[in-house]
Amino acid sequence: MKKLITVAALFAGFSLAGNAQAITVDGTFNLDEWDGYYSEDDGVGGGGYIGPGYGGQAFDVEYLGLKSEGGLVYFGLQTGFNLKNGVTYNGDYFRPGDFALDVNQDSIYDYAIDFSINSSNIPTFSLYSVSAWEDVMYPQHGIANPFQYSSGDLVATFSGAYGSGYYSNNEDGGKSYVLEGSFDLGLLALSSGGDLALHWTMECGNDYLRTTAAASVPEPSTLLLLGSGIAGAFFARKRLKR
Repeated sequence: MKKLITVAALFAGFSLAGNAQAITVDGTFNLDEWDGYYSEDDGVGGGGYIGPGYGGQAFDVEYLGLKSEGGLVYFGLQTGFNLKNGVTYNGDYFRPGDFALDVNQDSIYDYAIDFSINSSNIPTFSLYSVSAWEDVMYPQHGIANPFQYSSGDLVATFSGAYGSGYYSNNEDGGKSYVLEGSFDLGLLALSSGGDLALHWTMECGNDYLRTTAAASVPEPSTLLLLGSGIAGAFFARKRLKR
């Protein structure tokens, strides 16, 4: 009986350690994983209005996620905009924009996350410290600025995950495209340790999203939880002896 109680207490410690919801970089924007760490603007209005422009599902920015955990920064995007090939609309070709990252909450985007997706659907991300940005194509959509970086210094490159399909979280039922990635928080040398903000739009700026996250999210470590399990086993044995 003593052994059973001890094992149960230890198992409880390990179970608690595994309950924290982690982001899986797999090219699927899982709302349960991103819960509390994303902004949402999924939905196309009458005449294809998505705000601040038009274009329907092909220009809809649906979800944008940002989370700092365990020394890593996770970011994710789901959109109706074709992230791999761009979109041609009324004879004009529009490119996907860079992720813009503000590390000091001063409305200045300090970093860009540029990306390319190869023929095997594997994305490569490049993190840049930015000195100048390029704005969206249409001035009337200036609220969506910036679009992509125009000059900066390369900090690091890393891979991530890309996916496309008809996801149940899409309110309009159209095809969506997903990018997810993560990188070391320590790469953000310009950060003062405050909250982070992430922004994304496409070249025309027809739709955009911005989301924020704390620079770090303290969570109980596995060792601390394991220690709780051992302590529980100790007190259980004391009660049995009495």
